Order: sequence, then structure tokens, then C-alpha cells
Amino acid sequence: MPAYSRLDVLPRTLESLLSQTYHDFALLIVDDDPSQETAAIVEAYAREYPHVSYEANGRRLGMIGNWRKTFARARAKYPAAPYFAWVSDHDVWHARWLEEMVAALDANPRVVLAYPENLRMMADQSRMAIKVFETVGMTSRGDRMRASARYMLAGDIIYGLMRAEALEAAGVFRPVLTPDRQVLLALSLFGEITQVPEVLWYREMRHGFDVRRQRDAFFPSGAPMYAYAPSHLQHFAVLLWDFAVRGRGRPAFGRVTGAYYAMLQLWWSAVRDLVQPKAGWRRVLSRPPIASPDEDVDALEQAR
Repeated sequence: MPAYSRLDVLPRTLESLLSQTYHDFALLIVDDDPSQETAAIVEAYAREYPHVSYEANGRRLGMIGNWRKTFARARAKYPAAPYFAWVSDHDVWHARWLEEMVAALDANPRVVLAYPENLRMMADQSRMAIKVFETVGMTSRGDRMRASARYMLAGDIIYGLMRAEALEAAGVFRPVLTPDRQVLLALSLFGEITQVPEVLWYREMRHGFDVRRQRDAFFPSGAPMYAYAPSHLQHFAVLLWDFAVRGRGRPAFGRVTGAYYAMLQLWWSAVRDLVQPKAGWRRVLSRPPIASPDEDVDALEQAR
């Protein structure tokens, strides 16, 4: 959990995570806005649940830095753990969420990420996401890249359960706009994505997509010049560097093939940006506004 200033709902979130029917997991919280209040909440739960741990950053890393640190610390503390997931500090998970995600990965070694349907908790109502995306059965990396670049809704999928080694090979989070989309595009080269057709995640949505807020959240010391380029160009540059120049796809695929996959991403992401398909929604029920502090900026909590 890369945490940032959500004292208002953190106990609710921890209750849902610690009520999972699948018990063999550890919860590591890395706080990018540490306070005595947050530490006290976590420590109260850690006394009863020894698999919960808390680390406070000495300085603010920003969202990308904190998400990367969360993964790195989890890998260092639990190197034998085959699966990994980022969880937010403000959402709610069904008690069978982890059980169902683990079962989906255990059942198919070709799948590198499993995620569920979700109910979006919004300020004025709740809506159920009915958009389905998965690449199960696509044995061609090119086909998976094409489908991911064209249709993937990264803001939902990034909170899925992943094979830790595949996520590491994909490069984790990179300092670009919409880094969740970039790492998922890279991850598509290492395996398939599946969606569990059941609502097991209740996702708080408070803002529309805002590039300026992303830059502020991702780069607390100031955004570099390249961060003002279109995001699909930033993603192309990272994919080209990783797989065509550095050859990080080997032995699965070589540099020339890696360059081809990067070009596929560039073309189909450009097509996506031109067409911009809208996600489908189904209204479920009305809800009162969700109280939340104005200063909290979770730029990945957007529908892209």
C-alpha cells in the first residue's frame, strides 16, 4: 500500500484487506505523508495482525517514487512471494477478492495479472464498470500489445494481482505520465490478463482525469520537460529503450522484435487517442458524498 494522507478512511480500508478469506499474505504500508496519527492506526492493527508492517518515508517521493519503493521493499522483505498487488489507502475490497485473484493466477500459468469487476464509489452516486478487457487466449505478444494499447483501461487493471517476476521484468513504474498504462503495456509482452467476472472491489472516484494534477503528484520537485509530451510518446520511448536498446525482453524476444512491439504501441495508442472509446457504466444506487481532504491527490484514481 503506497499511502498518502487518507486518515479519514484508512481504518475502513484496512478492515476490508484484513478480512480476506485468503490468509497467506503480507500487507506492507509505505507512507509518503507520514504522521503520528497514521502510524498509530496501522500499529493498532499490527498488534493483532503481525503480517502488517509500516514504513514512513523520510522525504516525499511523489506517487511514482512511492509506488516503486513499495514494490522494491515488498520484494526485499518477501522474495519468495510469487504474487504482488498494489492496494490503495482508501478503497474497499470484498472478502473474497484475494482468494479469487490467487485462484485465477494459479489456474493458468500464462496469466500474469488478474483483476475483478468493480463498483465505483463516486461523490453523487455509485456506478458499476461494465467494460471488460482481457487477453486470455492471445498467444501472440503482438496481438496482446495491440489489444492493450487500443482497449485497456489501466486505472482498473493496475490494482490487480500480478506475478511479481513478470512485473519486475516489465519495469515496475517509470517516471512518465500515466505510468500505470505504460507498465501494463510492457507487462502484456510477458503474459495474459484475465478479468474475474464478479464485483470484488469498490473503488473510490473523486476527480476527473487532470494532467496537471498528475504532474504535481508524480514529480513533487517539478516535472521534467518530457512530461509535457503526449503520454503515448513517453510510453513509446520507455518501451523502445527497455526492449530495443537494453534488450530487457530476452530470452523471450530480442531487440528487433522489441522495437516492433514499441512501434505497435505507438500506432495503436495514437489510434486510441483519436477515437477515445468511452467506458460503459451501469448506475447502481445513490450515495451520499464521500468525505475526503482536498489535499489528497491520487492521480491514478481516474477513468482513462
